[in-house]
Amino acid sequence: MCNDIRGRENLVSFFKRFNTYIKPYAGVLVLAVFTMLCVDIIAYMIPLCIGYITDHIFPFMHTPGMIQKLLIICGVLMLAGIIRGIVSHVMIRSYWHVGEVVVRDLRNGLYEKLQHLDLAFYDQARTGDLMSRVTTDILLIRDFFAFGIEHRLRIILITLTIFVLMLMQEWRLALAVYGLIPFLYLVVVSFSKKMRKAVTKKQKQMGIMTARVQENITGIRIVKAFAMENKEIETFHSENKKMLEREIKMSLLQVDLNSILLLTNGAGSLIILLFGGYLVITSQLTLGVLFAFIAYLGLMGFPINMLAFNTSLINLALGAGDRIWEILQCADQQQINRNTLQIPLRGKIAFRQVSFGYQEHVPVLKDLNFTIQPGEKVALFGLTGAGKSTLISLIPRFYLPGTGRIEIDDRDISDWELGFLRSRIGIVQQETFLFSSSIKENIAFGKPGTSLEEIQRVARLAHIDEFINGLPLGYDTLVGEYGIGLSGGQKQRVAIARTLLQDPALLILDDCTSSLDTITERKIQAQLQELMKGRTTIIIAQRISTLDLAERIIVLDRGTIQDIDTHPGLMKRNKLYRKTYEHQLAHLHNNGY
Repeated sequence: MCNDIRGRENLVSFFKRFNTYIKPYAGVLVLAVFTMLCVDIIAYMIPLCIGYITDHIFPFMHTPGMIQKLLIICGVLMLAGIIRGIVSHVMIRSYWHVGEVVVRDLRNGLYEKLQHLDLAFYDQARTGDLMSRVTTDILLIRDFFAFGIEHRLRIILITLTIFVLMLMQEWRLALAVYGLIPFLYLVVVSFSKKMRKAVTKKQKQMGIMTARVQENITGIRIVKAFAMENKEIETFHSENKKMLEREIKMSLLQVDLNSILLLTNGAGSLIILLFGGYLVITSQLTLGVLFAFIAYLGLMGFPINMLAFNTSLINLALGAGDRIWEILQCADQQQINRNTLQIPLRGKIAFRQVSFGYQEHVPVLKDLNFTIQPGEKVALFGLTGAGKSTLISLIPRFYLPGTGRIEIDDRDISDWELGFLRSRIGIVQQETFLFSSSIKENIAFGKPGTSLEEIQRVARLAHIDEFINGLPLGYDTLVGEYGIGLSGGQKQRVAIARTLLQDPALLILDDCTSSLDTITERKIQAQLQELMKGRTTIIIAQRISTLDLAERIIVLDRGTIQDIDTHPGLMKRNKLYRKTYEHQLAHLHNNGY
């Protein structure tokens, strides 16, 4: 990832980091807090009423008007209970509304960020781990806003308010009960640190396990081809066991904290009964005040019972916030792309002393110098690992060159507006990717909203229209993930149609026929000729048959340009090219082609 920031998050920094997502709903959050205060204020009335009734009503029940006074107080309490229920409903809805809308916006922001991060980020990231952050971690933050904030505020406010009310009625008994608070604070801080470490390990393991599932499902055909189902099950069981251990560690911490809190609550009850009873016996405290203290302790049951769960929830949310912020704070292509050049592309490409490596001090391309003229068709030829795919990935700015300069139409590549530049570059890749949608939607992927007539036109040019019309649902036929259900040649034709619809000025063919048989390759090459008309074209070639499409050939060897010339020129003077060409030609003759 961009930077390791885990371990730095606290509630203050959490709100600062996600302030952009919280601020639009500050009004609803204030309403939620206000209604929460109303709910608790009404609750505080009950012990006061109990104390008043015990000391000032029950002893004087024979006095005229006392029964009516008791009924009035009971009626007020009943009305207060109804109001508390209504206000509580508003409070809960408000907190959940904030939780849902903040998480919706955060999920949208995270997905947008993922769309704009460069490929260097995805080279290091695991798909399953990213999925875990977008789904599981987001929900933890939702829970924090939905009831985590409410619980933490109520824990603090109830504890402080009851302390003040106790002090107002009997300060000695209040101090005796609240003398346990410093101990509780130290316990909670200690457990919070342990929980944070446990949460980090748990969420990291969740990402690993999600990635494992994603990779297994994606590669299920390989798993079955090698009969590795049992091995994969064993590996998953191992990862799942680690997940269980981390879950148990987290749960035990919560259970241990909860046990300590309950013991403390019991100690508080004992103090009230013993010390409070002594004060009543010695006439230093009324029975009504003692009952009020007992009722206050009942109200303290909520903070005591919820503190362990709330501490766990907040630590989970902070850990999730770390993992999400780790992505959000990455520099993306929108931040890097500050230029706005958008003029018609002629298609001239120039590499000037360009070097590049995926890792620092490990160059993949070294000192590349060449120029391709508008409309020219140039092939990149070299053995596996020569750097061909890396070279073409620099042209759409999937990666930035380490040193040197790349020019498009005599302008530095960084001068061009990134979205516009990529929209003018068409790429037919070696491994065609089709989405799990209809054939029509796959062809129109680069130009949503294209009419069916236009889609059919490019399909005819790619010689795939007849096949599509022969399907039961025609262009509305759904294809599986990665184009499952279509042959290699059919997928390539769909990809060619998709690129034709884009109508690019510059075309890159990334060894797009290498996985096809020779007969299918010849058919596809006929469609590629149509696609290349009037366009600057760069062709990655490992087969000699593909070289027929090019006017000039650049020979790459271990990241450097070994030679640039036409096919006849290279056959005369370039040993690597001639040897490879003759070897493949002999192979074709031996196979009867």
